[in-house]
Amino acid sequence: MTIKTGWLLIALITVSTTVQAVTSRVGNTEDMGVGFALGQPMGATAKYWLSSTTAVDAFAGYHFNSNFDMHADYLWHSFSSFDVTSGRLPFYIGLGGRVNLGDSSDFGMRTPFGISYLFPTDPIEFYAEVSPVVKLLKHVGFDMDGQLGVRIYINYLK
Repeated sequence: MTIKTGWLLIALITVSTTVQAVTSRVGNTEDMGVGFALGQPMGATAKYWLSSTTAVDAFAGYHFNSNFDMHADYLWHSFSSFDVTSGRLPFYIGLGGRVNLGDSSDFGMRTPFGISYLFPTDPIEFYAEVSPVVKLLKHVGFDMDGQLGVRIYINYLK
């Protein structure tokens, strides 16, 4: 584990232990979550729910090919895919774009597939996602992104 990863985990634990219980479930219209993701790429993430089943997410961070990565997606969630006893576990699919800036700058279209765990009383979301990318400019071809991330929903913090 690198020092940066260790500090990110400490920050997550600190923030998550200071979060108070919520009376509403995350995933409602106008819920706004911010957090971080590890993987390819890694950095800061945000998600804004447009309805109970649709959301937009955005990301900015470091891509392992020494590029600055930015992407945004429109997401559709299915809450009926998995039945859990506590919380909610939606599957999601999306469509979006990605821009890499740096030594290997490119633009591409993303199709993220993922699963989230939304806690029943805490404003926290954990997610895992893979996203095939079709690179359309400069370096035409295919790429793959994958992330594990966490978001804290700021509209529920007291």
